[in-house]
Amino acid sequence: MRKKKSLGSIVLGLIILAVTWFLQEKGLISKDGGSGGGPDLKELFGKVSADGFTPVQTSGSGWTHLQDCRFITGRNSDGDSFHVKHEEGETEFRLYFVDTPESQFKSYRDGNTNGPRIAEQGAYFGDLSQDETTAIGSQGKAFVKKVLSQNDFQVLTKWENVYGPDRKYCLVVVPWQGEQVYLHELLVASGLARIHTRGADLPQGRDFHSQKSFLKGKEKDARDKKIGAWGL
Repeated sequence: MRKKKSLGSIVLGLIILAVTWFLQEKGLISKDGGSGGGPDLKELFGKVSADGFTPVQTSGSGWTHLQDCRFITGRNSDGDSFHVKHEEGETEFRLYFVDTPESQFKSYRDGNTNGPRIAEQGAYFGDLSQDETTAIGSQGKAFVKKVLSQNDFQVLTKWENVYGPDRKYCLVVVPWQGEQVYLHELLVASGLARIHTRGADLPQGRDFHSQKSFLKGKEKDARDKKIGAWGL
């Protein structure tokens, strides 16, 4: 009986491997496990230089500086929202300035879907299809998870609510090619996020409007170089 079960498990495993290989060859899923149609993470890590990012400041009026932060898996974690363990506890944070595409199509109990939001996000990047848009969302989610999981990082927050008290807006500082950079700038430079949602004056730096203009420049560079979503 045990031999039959073992043989069945082996056959099932071979079938799964064959199906996975077929989907990868057709481009329906990527070889790093993400959705097909998105940028390769290794390629992104090589394409985006640490040059030209805003010098990071970690102190400023109204800002709390949280050091030695750790990424933790959470229910709503994606490219622009994630759960963080820090010196004051655990918080679900959302990045200022940017919105990463949805990573999958969802239907809700009230009969609505996130389809219109995906369509809006796809239009921003040059009329991407729903599959292309969610592929970018999956890559953005994987990209941020990898960046935040590799090292401790820093969070700057004013504890402003995102709609309700369960999430707070923030800036995140991460190491990138030997430099400290703001994560929202890195996402725009990588072609994985649109400039959209609430912003803030940077600590001891640019005001909100000037920072938005700076991000537009980063976005143009990514578009010209066909990085991330701009390369589809």
